[in-house]
Amino acid sequence: MNLRFDDVSAFFRSVARGGLFRRQGTFAEYLTETGLYNSENDVIKNHDRLVSDVRNWLHAKNYNQAEALLDFMLDKKKGLMRKDGITPSSLHELTQAVWFISCIEDGLEVDDPESVMSIIFSHDLGEDFGVMPDDLCRYLQFDKGFMQTPELQEFIEDFDIISKRFGKGGTPRYKNDHEYYLAIQKSRNASVAKMIDRAHNIMTLIGVKENEGPADKIRMIEYVAKTLQLQSDFVRDACKAFPSQSEMYRALEAVIEQESQVCRYYIVDTGKKITDDDDLRSEMPDKGFRKLPNGFHPLIFAAERIRHTYPETHLGTKAVPAEADLDHGIISGSAGGKTGNGSGNGSATVTDDMPDVTR
Repeated sequence: MNLRFDDVSAFFRSVARGGLFRRQGTFAEYLTETGLYNSENDVIKNHDRLVSDVRNWLHAKNYNQAEALLDFMLDKKKGLMRKDGITPSSLHELTQAVWFISCIEDGLEVDDPESVMSIIFSHDLGEDFGVMPDDLCRYLQFDKGFMQTPELQEFIEDFDIISKRFGKGGTPRYKNDHEYYLAIQKSRNASVAKMIDRAHNIMTLIGVKENEGPADKIRMIEYVAKTLQLQSDFVRDACKAFPSQSEMYRALEAVIEQESQVCRYYIVDTGKKITDDDDLRSEMPDKGFRKLPNGFHPLIFAAERIRHTYPETHLGTKAVPAEADLDHGIISGSAGGKTGNGSGNGSATVTDDMPDVTR
């Protein structure tokens, strides 16, 4: 079903009135109802519309700082593509914004939603473009007219913490990933933003470029292993430091674990068919991700890439017994997606977190 312009306008007016979608539905449900985001290709094709939808949500919530940083990020990434050459680089941040909106609307609490959103839009600016904390401070205060406040200062400090280096060839600011995550888990806002960033990086590890060979898959294995190794302590300590956000950490932990399991279907093709989309959707935590359109769903997005990588296995018509589709979840050992287990966080940008971008 496609929504008319009047429907869209009414939707965002209801947000501005403070309804927060209690009667009209959530932002994720609105995105589904537009019919514009049912697949990865749909999301790419409707990138500009997605920018407008996210901007309207921010505007309705009076998240002016986050909207200013959305503009800054879009300007920096104008014309840039991810490694596949067709996906706008800014979909990295926009997808994370959609996830975060869905999480908080489903009742996963954070102390300062706008600041988390601000970090989501800006987290790669330091490493990818050499943007310094002072640069963002000048942009927000002098170009956009924001007053110096404790919240703004906290955001600038968070941006500094989350930037592993300034510029692609910049000097690493942390000895190793463990030291980096120890620093991030002490920030209430950066700790949430980094877990969302890591979840999106793992989702898009699959099929980043055509004809990926053994070396590419080894890097994927290493990336997932690094994530899972560091995740338990990260989540445990972040939950202790910021208990009001613990349900958010646990939900993101569960998503990352399920994504990591789906990745194994890409790393090796055993002839076992990946489970259907409905089962993948049910493996998500109860809050945050189940209502997302297929083009944004972490597991369905990845599964679709896997199906087209190994069509004989995953797109065949041969019936497969239900018990062969799921091994106690997506693969053996999964406890299901409704509750998280211990796990932590990471980072993925142009150098080791986020896929390279090209013009």
